Amino acid sequence: MKTFFNILQSVINQKHKTYPDEPFSVSEIPEMNKVDLHIGIGVLINNIYYEFKENKYVDKYKNNSHSKFTSLNYIFNNSFYTKELKEKLFDIFSKSQKHYFAFSRLAYIYKLNKYKIVVSDDLMLNPLDINHKNTFILIDNKSKYLFGLNDLITIIDTAIGNSPNFFSEPLFPNNPYNKQQFTNATLYNIYFKMKASTRIISTLFHFFFLDEFNLKTFSEDYEPFIRENSIKKYVFNSHFTTLHSGVLAMLKSNPYTKAYSIHKDFPKETLVDIFRPFLFYYYIYNYDIKGTSKIYNYKRILHIKLKAFYEYNKSFGRKTIKITRLFNKTVKTEYKYNSENIPFYKIPVKNTSIYDDTVIRVENTINSLFNNNIFNVVNNYYDNNSSDDNDDTNHTHNTDEDTDDDTQREFEELSNHLQSLNLETTNNDQQQNNDNGANQFDDGANQFDDGANQFDDGANQFDDDEEEQKDDDSIS
Repeated sequence: MKTFFNILQSVINQKHKTYPDEPFSVSEIPEMNKVDLHIGIGVLINNIYYEFKENKYVDKYKNNSHSKFTSLNYIFNNSFYTKELKEKLFDIFSKSQKHYFAFSRLAYIYKLNKYKIVVSDDLMLNPLDINHKNTFILIDNKSKYLFGLNDLITIIDTAIGNSPNFFSEPLFPNNPYNKQQFTNATLYNIYFKMKASTRIISTLFHFFFLDEFNLKTFSEDYEPFIRENSIKKYVFNSHFTTLHSGVLAMLKSNPYTKAYSIHKDFPKETLVDIFRPFLFYYYIYNYDIKGTSKIYNYKRILHIKLKAFYEYNKSFGRKTIKITRLFNKTVKTEYKYNSENIPFYKIPVKNTSIYDDTVIRVENTINSLFNNNIFNVVNNYYDNNSSDDNDDTNHTHNTDEDTDDDTQREFEELSNHLQSLNLETTNNDQQQNNDNGANQFDDGANQFDDGANQFDDGANQFDDDEEEQKDDDSIS
């Protein structure tokens, strides 16, 4: 900041430079026509100095900018400054800013040519061309580090997307070679370097840029996206041995695929590779932020796709044995696993619910029938009493109490009428049940009579047979 104060005083040709942090300073006497200008610059310098001390920004570059423009705004809002003086102070401030950034650029060029290259390979130990458009030069601790843009995106996304156990805990990105955090200026340079290149900027890094590289606000504003991104990286980048148990748990949780009997020797890598997209949806609706429409949509889509997968091959995962025989001797034995499947992204998803619509239709039908019955009872009741109401329309009530009494009476009569209908319905049901019981008793009695008749017929036939046998014996 002292450099900027020096430039401000140099622009107005002030020979003896003074600074707010000096305990004793002797100010030169300016010319009469420049007294107000010198005083205004002195006030501006003091305001910038004390604003810088009171600010709580961690990043010094942001602190510098805030102090400068807050102090300049104070000058513009001061009613004791004339319009002409404000314009002169603004012109001096603009020139000082221009000189300050020119010196900053000169310092950067000096460092770029002076400092030695410490790291010239990417993270895969491939040599980097310093003049290539996708090579970024990082100046840190009087050394130069070469990075590929792909490596920088990996470093930054890994840090700001840090989510242990799918809980968002972003970290500030740092230099992997010396563990020093990237400054905001470095992050801005990386971002605009990517904008100038042909590479697509990471969405996570773009959100971090929109929040001015503030970790706290970034974590609060984009927690759902950070968590989803961590789940995606875990599912699609983890080793198949890590995800195998998760795939089996997902299959057991579905009412269709739980019927699968995956053989214990079925290749784990093949199984996980087939179900990675399914597992991503399974983890989203289990571990993402609850209470959102996305949870329901992902659960619905997963249910539909697993159902279609099961219907496509109901014997998936089974082990088959093919035996080749020649002259009743086993010549060849082949073991094969059923892995035929339909890919996740080729399964169409219709706008249907995961639940059977029949239940909903039945409920709606029952509710409509019940409501219609009630409304019919009410309408019939009022129709029966419509004549009385028409007779009473020519009369007026003198007090509100009479109206309340009539209303209460009508509700009581309606309630009694509904209860009587209910009792009649109950009595009818009971009578119908009694009639059904009597009919069943009569049917049983008739069956008993039929059985008795059949028994008598059998006894008579037996007697006839016995008499015929006696006749035959007597003749013989």
